[in-house]
Amino acid sequence: MNKEPAITGHHELCYPTEYVKAADLRGKDVTVVVDHLEWEGLVMAGGKRDRKVAVHLRSVGGKKLEKRLIVGKTNLRSMAACIGETDVSRWSGQKVTLYPTTCRGADGRPVECIRVRVKTNASAGEVPDEMSVAPPPRVEFVDDAKGAVVGVTVTS
Repeated sequence: MNKEPAITGHHELCYPTEYVKAADLRGKDVTVVVDHLEWEGLVMAGGKRDRKVAVHLRSVGGKKLEKRLIVGKTNLRSMAACIGETDVSRWSGQKVTLYPTTCRGADGRPVECIRVRVKTNASAGEVPDEMSVAPPPRVEFVDDAKGAVVGVTVTS
């Protein structure tokens, strides 16, 4: 019988996604380079659909990051202040520093979030591996009426 490896690290990293989340930053400032911005359709909590800005990123060394950063108005404004440019079409190649913090969630409780420093942090760390690679495919188990696993479907 194969023994599964122990689960370690931040609980949010147990469920990897294609988007950067605060846990990916490992508690540290991380400086990244803006590649480009695109609109992205998302399914929010409760099934609500919304369109958000997705920032495609690169490491300072130039490596394309597989995860995208979804930004709202607050982070978009902070990026503009950091870059010194309000025209987002001119942001390609510009550096910004991301940092993990907490903010008020939809229900009023504190939640982990990512913010952008208004000035790039020269001593920020390297991009963690979790940000630079695509998340593994999600495995979904199909159970028959007896509750036994009868097949496995891999989705992305």
